[in-house]
Amino acid sequence: MKKISDLGLTGKKLLNQGSILLIAGLTLIVTGVWLPMLAIRLALYGIFFLSLFELVMHLLKKSKSSESILVLIGKTLLFAFLAGADLAVQLPIYLMAIFIGFYQLLTAVVNVITYILYRKDGVRPRIRFLMDGIWLLAISVLSFFSTQAHLTLQAGLVGAYLVLYGLTNIRDGYFFEQALEKQDLRRHIRIPLPLFLAALLPRVTLQRLNDFLAVHEEGTAADAYNRFKQVASEPVLEVFVHVKESGFEAVGHVDLNYKGTVYGYGSYDIASGRLGGSIGDGVLFQVERNAYIDFCNREGMTMLAYQIQLDEEQQVAIEERLEELHQLLLGWQPSAEPLVKGADGGLQANYTYRMQAATGVRFYKFKKSKFKTYFVLSTNCVLLADWVVGQAGTDILGIRGFIAPGTYQHYLDEEYEKPHSMVVAKKVYYRT
Repeated sequence: MKKISDLGLTGKKLLNQGSILLIAGLTLIVTGVWLPMLAIRLALYGIFFLSLFELVMHLLKKSKSSESILVLIGKTLLFAFLAGADLAVQLPIYLMAIFIGFYQLLTAVVNVITYILYRKDGVRPRIRFLMDGIWLLAISVLSFFSTQAHLTLQAGLVGAYLVLYGLTNIRDGYFFEQALEKQDLRRHIRIPLPLFLAALLPRVTLQRLNDFLAVHEEGTAADAYNRFKQVASEPVLEVFVHVKESGFEAVGHVDLNYKGTVYGYGSYDIASGRLGGSIGDGVLFQVERNAYIDFCNREGMTMLAYQIQLDEEQQVAIEERLEELHQLLLGWQPSAEPLVKGADGGLQANYTYRMQAATGVRFYKFKKSKFKTYFVLSTNCVLLADWVVGQAGTDILGIRGFIAPGTYQHYLDEEYEKPHSMVVAKKVYYRT
């Protein structure tokens, strides 16, 4: 049996983080909101006593506080009132419950929309999306009219999430440095970051690159990001996460490169777009790797590339899934219309037409399958990438099945740090 002392620093860090999350989750499940409310009250009392101490020291002329006596008295009285007021203790809990309720409402809406789209396209199984949407909707509504019982329920749900996320980290930490003679094609359940946090990761990474370049004028983005492991052969699989400075593209987008051909998926048919382009006909494209990278960079996108080493069995599994994908496709030709407004305010051809003119890309639509209709929060670019790459045994898919580009990036970053993972290189292609 592996000993904790045998783990490296990163493995121990994951183990410690997982243990803390596990304890916090179990505590919330057992105590409900009682312990958080107690912690808030103790914190308020602590601030009150610090304010009182500062006031006394000021009166005794032993403090050099820049604040006036009236301000110090006001702070002391305010925190004395807050520490003794039930509303001051309960309000943060209620606000947190409302925030969680909005998140659950969003998840419920995503489930229901996914069910409707799957029903329209004849995709099965689909009933779980409707059931999940109903029960999440009910819980979210209760959160907006929170009673003590509802708050306890929310605390239990948050606690359950922390327990599962903690167990995921403990598992990853325990097996962090395990040398596998053969990568396992069997997938495991992985609890991902909350969607609202994962959505920020690509833009945060881009900001770090921008900050590095602002400080190191002679440096390049590659200096800050590129990292490699020693491998016997050139990896044949690559995952791209690309991101722009602002707009919807700041959330990121995911494409796959397999043996020099990039596969991307999205709502590229503007004419079919609904709800601001969040829903539309699913469009898949295939394009040569270098031409695509150059095009994306010229369009102002920075691309984060993760190279994945596959053995022969994994390559066969990937190729079988790509062949299955091709059986679902019909050729599609984008039009130069409608024109869209460019960065200079003038009109230009739409994105798909510009890509085709620059790269010779081929576009396809789906005859059937869950990818026939694109939905930005479920049947999106990440789900298709995971549908293909998951054949190699990756653990990216979350228990809820909804994946943001940042979830993919977070997983790949963690995998790269493992000494014996399939992720063997990280590169950046910075916007031009």
